[in-house]
Amino acid sequence: MKSNHYECLIIGGGPAALQAGLFLGRASVNSLMIGIPEKSDLAYGRVIGNYFGCGNEAPGLTLLKNGVSQIKKYGVEILKEEVVSVEKMENKSQFKVLTETNKEFLADNIIIATGQAYIKAGLEGENEFLGKGVHTCVACDGIFYKNKKVAVIGAGSHALQEALELSAYTDKIAIFTQGEIPNWAKELEVLAKNKGIEIKNEIVKAVQGEKFVKKIILDSGQEELMDGIFIALGAASSITFAYKLGLEQKDGFITASREAETNIEGVWAAGGATGGNAQIAKSVGEGCNAAIGVIKKVKGLNQYIDQT
Repeated sequence: MKSNHYECLIIGGGPAALQAGLFLGRASVNSLMIGIPEKSDLAYGRVIGNYFGCGNEAPGLTLLKNGVSQIKKYGVEILKEEVVSVEKMENKSQFKVLTETNKEFLADNIIIATGQAYIKAGLEGENEFLGKGVHTCVACDGIFYKNKKVAVIGAGSHALQEALELSAYTDKIAIFTQGEIPNWAKELEVLAKNKGIEIKNEIVKAVQGEKFVKKIILDSGQEELMDGIFIALGAASSITFAYKLGLEQKDGFITASREAETNIEGVWAAGGATGGNAQIAKSVGEGCNAAIGVIKKVKGLNQYIDQT
């Protein structure tokens, strides 16, 4: 990394993020993309035949690799890590971004292109108790669990970060990996252990209660009293960042204009993060719009066209 301060920071590694990076790089906007293209949903497409210019139906992973090469050619930096936190700096028009390995960056503008909303855990009672003991974001609901017993479900860096944020309210925290081998940054694991956060390689099967959650049921049949459960599977979702930044949202997606603008100055959203059709073409178009919005702001332009 050349610096820790960028004119624009793109969160994500899929088609929306890469398209945004391509436009920003060509316009010489100092930009960093933090994301892992190999983990994009597009990477799992064996052949892509419904996108303009893909007459030979290339694999999704090939398109992603080509996109990475393109944006690097135009000077955009890429960091293959997960972003675990984004916050607006007080009294400044800048944003602070933290990665899973505790790298910290400042950005004048942010493009959120992290794909769709949170991944459901598939627990019995999950939908029934959503908002009544089952939650998806510590930033908005953690405060209700002061000195209470709380479980975090997940095996990645996002789960550890959520548990660390919970430790500001309670010291009774356990992470359940759902039987998966943990895939989180060692730096975060050290911090979690220092906070006394338990890590359990067990599977939560169900949540039960009356009006609110009272207990969890493990796959072994064992019951544990629990006041709350935070689901943090996979990487931090667009909704995680929406809550932390105060972005407007609807039905689990970030609300954005046709130009990909959100209600917060300096923040754009594109691709699966905004809902709608889950198609490459839609994501690429929104990534383009978000980048053009940033370019016009950074360069003080009323219009920007890049036709070649």
